[in-house]
Amino acid sequence: MKPIEKYVEAMENKDFAGLAELFTKDGSLCDYCTNSSSQKEYHIYGKEAIHMFFRNKFGFRQYSIAEAEVVNDTQAEFVANFGGYNIMAIATVREANDDGLIQMLTVRPK
Repeated sequence: MKPIEKYVEAMENKDFAGLAELFTKDGSLCDYCTNSSSQKEYHIYGKEAIHMFFRNKFGFRQYSIAEAEVVNDTQAEFVANFGGYNIMAIATVREANDDGLIQMLTVRPK
C-alpha cells in the first residue's frame, strides 16, 4: 500500500497512532485548508507532534475526513471537516523516504 493510501486509511479511521507511524521522526504535515474556515494553518513537525495533535483533534471531534478518493500515487481528495465546517481538500505526499515513510505532506483546499 502506498503512503497516501495509508494516510487516507488512518484519517478515515481516526487512528492518530497509526497516522503518526506513517511519518519519519522529523516528518511534517502542513494543512492550509483551515484558512477557509477562519482558523490558522496547521504546521506540525515531528512524529510525536503529529501523534499528539491528531489525538486531540480526533478525540474532541474537531477534525475528520469523508468521501476520500486516492487519485494517483501521491494525492488523495476528500471532504475535510474542521469542527463542523466542510472544505474540499487535496492531500499530497511531497516527500517520502526509501522505507515509504512520509517526510512531508501537505493538505490544501481543492
